[in-house]
Amino acid sequence: MIRLAVIVAFLAAGLIYGPAFMGKQGYVLFSLGHYTIETTVTVFLVAAVLFYVLLLFIEWLLGRIFGISHRTKGWFMGRRRRKALNYTQSGMQALVAEDYANAEKMLLKGTKGNELALLNYLNAASAAQAQGNDQKRDDYLQQAREQHPAAGLAVGITQARLQYQQGEFEQALAGVQELESTYGQQPALLKLQKDVYVATGQWQSLLGILDTLANKNLIDAEEKEALRHQSWLGRFDQAAHDEGSNGLIKVWQALPRKDKYNPELLLPLCNRLISLKAHKEAQQLLLEGLDKKTDAGLLLCATHLQLSDYHPLLAALEKKAKKENLPELHSALGRLYIKAGKDEQAEPHLQQAVAQKPDAQDYILLAELAEKRKDLTQANDYYKHSLALGTA
Repeated sequence: MIRLAVIVAFLAAGLIYGPAFMGKQGYVLFSLGHYTIETTVTVFLVAAVLFYVLLLFIEWLLGRIFGISHRTKGWFMGRRRRKALNYTQSGMQALVAEDYANAEKMLLKGTKGNELALLNYLNAASAAQAQGNDQKRDDYLQQAREQHPAAGLAVGITQARLQYQQGEFEQALAGVQELESTYGQQPALLKLQKDVYVATGQWQSLLGILDTLANKNLIDAEEKEALRHQSWLGRFDQAAHDEGSNGLIKVWQALPRKDKYNPELLLPLCNRLISLKAHKEAQQLLLEGLDKKTDAGLLLCATHLQLSDYHPLLAALEKKAKKENLPELHSALGRLYIKAGKDEQAEPHLQQAVAQKPDAQDYILLAELAEKRKDLTQANDYYKHSLALGTA
C-alpha cells in the first residue's frame, strides 16, 4: 500500500508540476570512472519510477514462486498430519476392541508426522504387553522417553503401571520410588503407589501416604480405614515372621495411642502371639484391652490361652461379670474355669451363657461336665441342644 502511494505521488507530481517545467528540462550527469551518463531530469525521473516498478514486480514474482513452495510444503505436512491422525484413531479403536496386534501396528504408523506421538508410544506399549511382548513394550517406552524428555512422569507412571499389571511388582516398586523422589506426590503416582505398596507388602510406606491420599480425595474415609487396618495387620505378619513375639510387641508399641486397645487390631495381634506360644504376653494385652472395653472377640481369644496360673485372668473377668451380665463373658469364664480344673465354678457360668445366648460349644462343655457327674440324662439333653444348634 505504501509503495503504491509512492508511485501515485510521483505521477501526480509529474502531472501537476510537469507543465511548469516545460522548456526547463535541466539535465542529470552520472560519472563512474571513465564513463559518464547525461540525461534530462524528466527522463531520469521516468526511469527512476520505472526502475522502482520493476523492483516491485521482481519482488512480487519471487514472492509468488516461494509462496507456492511454502504452500506446497504446508500441504504435504498437513497430509502427513491427517494420515497420522487417521492411523492413531484406528489404533485407538483397535486397542479398545482388544485387537492388540492391529492396534500396535496402527499406533506406530501414527507416530510419523504426529506432534502427539508420545501418546502413540504409550498406548503401543500397552498393546505390546497385552500380546506378551515385554521387550517391545520397554522399547516403545524408551522411544517415548528419548523423543519427549519432558514427559518423564507420564512415561514413568505408564511403565510402572504396566509392570504392576504384568505382576512385575519389584520393578514397579523401584519405578514408583524413583518417580516420587523426582516428582514428589502427584495424584496419579499416589494412586499407583497405593496399589504397588499393597502388592509388595510395603505397609509402612502405605501408612505414610494414606493421609495424603485422603486429603487429595483419591480415597474415601472407608477405604482409608480399610487400608490402614490392612497395613497394620501386614506389619504384624512381617514382625511375627522376622522377629517373633518381641517384634510383635514392638509393632504394638508403635501403634497410635487410640489404636493400641482397638479390638480390631488387638485381637489379631493376640492371636499371633498365641500362635507363637507367647501366652503370657497375650494375656497381659488381653487384660488391658478388656479393661478398656468388653469385646466378644477378645473374650473368645482369652479362652485359647495356655497358662500355668489362670487366677489373674479369672479374677479380672469375675469382676467384670458383676457389672456386665453378658453371655460372652459367662461363656469365657466357664471355659477358663474348665481349663483351670475348676468344674464346679465353670458350670454356673456356662448355664448363664446358654440361657442368654445358646451356643453349641457351650452345650457340649455342659454335657461333658454332666457326664463327669454321671448325670447321663442331663448330658444327653445338652447334646440334643448342641445338635439342634449345629443343624439350624
